[in-house]
Amino acid sequence: MLLVLNELSYRETKARREEVSDSLHGFVRLLRKVRQHRTDVALVTERRFFDLDLGDDYSVREWAGDGRNRDAMRYLRGMNQRAPFREVAPADLRDGTEYFHEEQAAEGLGTAHQVGGLAVSLPLAQPWEETSLRLSQRGLAENDAGTVTLTETEVDVRHASRAAHVDRHRQWLCDSELTRIHTGAELWEAREDIFPHLRFLPRVAGDLHRLAPAWLQPVKERLAELELTVADWVPSAEAAPQWRSKVTPESESRKALCRFVDTDGQAHLFDWHARFTPRAGRLHFRMDGARQQFVIAYIGAKLT
Repeated sequence: MLLVLNELSYRETKARREEVSDSLHGFVRLLRKVRQHRTDVALVTERRFFDLDLGDDYSVREWAGDGRNRDAMRYLRGMNQRAPFREVAPADLRDGTEYFHEEQAAEGLGTAHQVGGLAVSLPLAQPWEETSLRLSQRGLAENDAGTVTLTETEVDVRHASRAAHVDRHRQWLCDSELTRIHTGAELWEAREDIFPHLRFLPRVAGDLHRLAPAWLQPVKERLAELELTVADWVPSAEAAPQWRSKVTPESESRKALCRFVDTDGQAHLFDWHARFTPRAGRLHFRMDGARQQFVIAYIGAKLT
């Protein structure tokens, strides 16, 4: 699991050196708390952690040279570390999508969102005291009419700057099955355990085995949303559930593209679809109210 250090939390800080030093000790306590729940943790930074500058006149290297910080430094050296941000984001995502926090470019926070990780910060300013941060995601995407347009979407990223914040993410951190899935093939193998309210047509195995790396995280997110949606759905009380992302039926002119043969040997209409990016990704399914489940028929590029 990736912990991505938010560069906005330290680059332009005006905090005194003592405050910055205290925040680094608190950062180590945060890392220790996370590793109580997950051992497969790597810290991702904009460049090598020990080369980071902390404001205008302080650096990690200078902090590390203070003997009072020896134990904390030893712990940080023992962490699995990766840098820069671009090395962990999927190649076809990192050049087409930008993220902003309060109109400031936020590469670290955006990387955490792209890889489904946890954004972490030094608690040197009030904005970093939250356990979830709202970002503006901007990029190019193809709409239903086939036109490429500039899109802007608000997204949330999990966040922690203090050890106490880790408790807010405990369930997510302990949900190792989904977060440890790194390929579409692994997602297919784990589908019944992770998504008990979703049934997948056998043909979807091929879709997931061919899934582009950049689509893995958004597909996991859409499937997780559908699982929660159908689990809360009461078919006897409502014809359709309350969706957690944009889900619509296909237009009449395109419904012929949405017929797939189910396990009963009959062709059924799977015109309900969720969207994912980059480009025009689609996840087609039908609702089975009698069994309170969604049946997934297709995951991939927009049907043509």
